Amino acid sequence: MDGLRSVPRLARTTADGRSLTVPATHGACDDGPVVKALETDESVVLHASVRGARNGPCTSGSIEQDVRVDLRGPLGERILLDALSGGPVPSGDR
Repeated sequence: MDGLRSVPRLARTTADGRSLTVPATHGACDDGPVVKALETDESVVLHASVRGARNGPCTSGSIEQDVRVDLRGPLGERILLDALSGGPVPSGDR
């Protein structure tokens, strides 16, 4: 996996709160985004990166893709944090 990336917002959660969908970015010369969660009793920290980044000529565009993140327990009242910024991940539409 290559480089830590920001998680800009929470797109949606499942009714039981055990699954989140967040947008994540990647480029045209990789295998797509990966988002992992570190869970504590008080927070869920989302760590976004890309899989399979390759060197060489590539377009510089950024592709946004929704990624589902499964949690061990419901999000509930826990704060959702972005590992890159250390700040809260806002809820909302694009």
